[in-house]
Amino acid sequence: MTQWLVYLDTDRIKEYLFATSVLSDIRQASGLLDRLNREDTLTVIQEVYPSFNEKNPTQYVYAAGGSALVILPDEETAEGAIRAVERLYRQTTVTASITGVKVPISDGELQSRFGERVRWARHLLRERKAEKGKGHTLPVAPYMHFCDACAQLPAAYYDAERYELICRACKIKRSGRSEARRGLWEKVKSVSQKRPLDAPSEWKALIEETIGLSVSSYPEDLDFDFDALGESAKRNGYIALVYADGNRMGQVLEGLNTVEEYSRFARLVDDLLLRITYRGLARRIPNHRKQPFFEVLMAGGDDLMIVTIPDVAFDLIIEIARDFERYSKALVEGGLSLGIGIAIAHARYPIAAMQRLATDLQKRAKRRSFETGGGSVVDFAVVTAAGSEDLERIRDEVLTEKGFAFPPPDGVPYRLTQRPYTLDELQKLLDHVRKFKGVGFPHSQLHTMYEALFHSPVQASLVAIQTVGRARESHRDVLWAFFQDFGIRTAPVLPPWRGRDDGSRDSALGDLVEIYPFL
Repeated sequence: MTQWLVYLDTDRIKEYLFATSVLSDIRQASGLLDRLNREDTLTVIQEVYPSFNEKNPTQYVYAAGGSALVILPDEETAEGAIRAVERLYRQTTVTASITGVKVPISDGELQSRFGERVRWARHLLRERKAEKGKGHTLPVAPYMHFCDACAQLPAAYYDAERYELICRACKIKRSGRSEARRGLWEKVKSVSQKRPLDAPSEWKALIEETIGLSVSSYPEDLDFDFDALGESAKRNGYIALVYADGNRMGQVLEGLNTVEEYSRFARLVDDLLLRITYRGLARRIPNHRKQPFFEVLMAGGDDLMIVTIPDVAFDLIIEIARDFERYSKALVEGGLSLGIGIAIAHARYPIAAMQRLATDLQKRAKRRSFETGGGSVVDFAVVTAAGSEDLERIRDEVLTEKGFAFPPPDGVPYRLTQRPYTLDELQKLLDHVRKFKGVGFPHSQLHTMYEALFHSPVQASLVAIQTVGRARESHRDVLWAFFQDFGIRTAPVLPPWRGRDDGSRDSALGDLVEIYPFL
């Protein structure tokens, strides 16, 4: 018997979420997309096919992270479901859309080659998304005013609260704000009221802890904005956008033979990421009761995006990544890992630009993860001026030997950073920052060494050695310990450089100085 596999995936989620820089709009948009994905999509499919059973994994495989996978009895029903869901998204959001494809699947493939059929559906989905192109809004009237919030569509309403002329899409986001002010945090919190079906026995302690881990109302002010987040930070006014995505998930999913295995794996990965995120945030709420310090912007499947304060971001994501690696070992041999990007900028910096930077950083982290054998990796950047989000230019030009005022004549390649970092390397870097702060190491001396990095390799080593020699004992001990952990390795190399196996040299000094003010 042949049935039809339907694969649905939301188009350009981040463009919809970050159409405006208003946190309340983003919060409402994320909650709306999550509801459409996890609830309304299934409701519409059930209207098309009344016998659809959400509790049957051979019909409902999963719905999370903007995607959904279902199995329907015939081609006509599958096509009808796709059209109905695509119409649902357009009517509900105006500007967000979803793409669906269908592929035939036999009973034998459901029990032996399911992952392969999903891979083929994913290939067709990419093709159909490419065919759809990107929608644009063109002026068609003699007079119009574009939306003050997103500047994408003509304004049709007046928002008296914000004194703005807004379009229908932004009106939809703002009209439900009172009902969904807490955004995805409520979805993340929901893991404290449920136990996942078929959870591995290795998760028992984690599940019991999250079930019993209740938090008081957070935050008291439900309409806080990015400025309010920045006011909670150690370095006042700065926020951090954290974007994490699972590594080699497609490869793992393709190796699952049966539809039941696929459904269970997808459901449990989704639950695991929500559960460890909830635990990590809930543990930190008691220390930040007076002011908001985070907002969950995206959470589903193997995707997680949080905006928080820099002094929380690093430790939080290390904890989440370690937990993800640890507990996912019960799902797949060797476990799973995350590629993570952290973009730090002033709260007034455009959030869409921060998101693009965090995405670029996450992609670099994924590449390093592949090179180092698959563990979680973190890349980060601090935006200090306009244009500093141009990651490609900064990493491949400014932070290489091309950035020296006096380039070395020997032609040795240099990198003025050691990013991206594995979890152990990043934890070690954070520990060193705190040791520097603990002994009161002068920030001015760190900056002097940092500035010398861009002069020349010789000048950088000269200033570093002079600083070691002139520092008081406690300061010298922490500085030399840092150089030992992040430098040298080969005899001719002097601090702050580290010799690498390929003959190049790099330094972590700039990385330490960059995050120093935020911890």
